[in-house]
Amino acid sequence: MISKIFFYLVLLPALLPVAIILFYVYSKDKKDREPPRLLLKTVLFGALFSLPCIPIEKIAYNIISSSFEIDSVQGAFVQYVFGVALVEEFFKFLVIMLYIWKNRNFDYRYDGIVYAVSSSLGFAALENIIYVLNFGTGVSIGRAIFAIPGHATFGVFMGFFLSRAKDCKLQGHSFRSKLNLLLSLFVPMIIHGIYDFLLSSPVQALNMGYIFFIYVIILDVISYFTIRHDFKTDRPLGVNYTIIE
Repeated sequence: MISKIFFYLVLLPALLPVAIILFYVYSKDKKDREPPRLLLKTVLFGALFSLPCIPIEKIAYNIISSSFEIDSVQGAFVQYVFGVALVEEFFKFLVIMLYIWKNRNFDYRYDGIVYAVSSSLGFAALENIIYVLNFGTGVSIGRAIFAIPGHATFGVFMGFFLSRAKDCKLQGHSFRSKLNLLLSLFVPMIIHGIYDFLLSSPVQALNMGYIFFIYVIILDVISYFTIRHDFKTDRPLGVNYTIIE
């Protein structure tokens, strides 16, 4: 009885939006679909790797607050970009680099998005469960509309550059590979940091909340077309199509 209540009141509202988005991204992987077991492990590692973020973010907060006024616009920006977004995106990125990067199944362009979104949604899933446990199911609707798709969006940007990085590496373009690897961490960090910053108290105090909604719509549109582009142009990594054509 208790387990059923826990499922319906906590797990279902917390995990359902995660499952829906993951299914959508995975369903577009037509040419060389990833093993479900590997995908599930990536989600689980994404959740597991979220745990160190809590103490590290607290340390980052203490360091940043010693140099910036956190309640100021400048302090909030530094805190959310470097004290939160960098930490969280780094650990999502770490899942891919430690577990997926050299895996033989990461062999098509669209795979980068599939795996990066899986890692991000694993992170979001555990975060969502914690929020629902602490604040009740009422927060699940807002998080299903904004927070969960937000983490998925960050994963889309990460995966886009990860695939380019591995493609360049397999073709022997070392510099371009490293540049794309850097972008795969830097771009999600920036867009994640701005996302959180626009929700911060200093920005909300300026009555500029509408900017957040505009920002989310722009990110969602770009993510949708990025997914659409990469699954429609999906091809094996490491093949020089310029030479072939």
